[in-house]
Amino acid sequence: MRQTVQIPAVREFLTRHLVDVFDTMLQMRAALMPRAEDPQFTERVTGSVGFAGDTVTGAVYLHLSAAFAGQVAAAMLGLPAEELGEEEINDVVGEATNMLTGGLKSWLCDNGAECAVSTPAIIRGTTFNVEHMHDVERESLIFECGDNRLAVEIHIKIN
Repeated sequence: MRQTVQIPAVREFLTRHLVDVFDTMLQMRAALMPRAEDPQFTERVTGSVGFAGDTVTGAVYLHLSAAFAGQVAAAMLGLPAEELGEEEINDVVGEATNMLTGGLKSWLCDNGAECAVSTPAIIRGTTFNVEHMHDVERESLIFECGDNRLAVEIHIKIN
C-alpha cells in the first residue's frame, strides 16, 4: 500500500529512532529538546549519509562535539576514550549516522518511498554550516545526552 510521506512523520520517526540507537548501541539516554537552538560546538564531528529514490532524496547529518564523539566511540567500541584516535572516532560517527539513515530508509520504503543510501562521510571542523537547496526542507532535532547536546539534521525533498 502506497502512503504519503510527510515531514512531521519523518521527524517523529527519527526522534524515536535516535533514542533507540543511542540506548541499544551505546547504553546512553538521549532526550529530544523540542525548542532548543542548534548547539554551538568549538570543535565538531559530523557524520553524513545521503538517500535517494524516485520520490524522495536527501541526507541525514549527525553533529557531535569532538569530545562527545570520543565518548560515543568509546561506548560503542567498549574501549577507553583516550585509547581512540581520529580514525576510530570517525568510523563510529559514520556508523551511527549510517544506522540512523538506514532506519529512515527502511521506514521510507515501508511508506512507499523506495530509496537507497550512500556510504557515510565525515566532516570535521570548528565553524561550518550545512546549507540546503531552496527546494529541500531542513529539519533539525536537538537532543540532550547526559551533559552533552547533539543535533540530527535532515535535508529532504519529497517529489
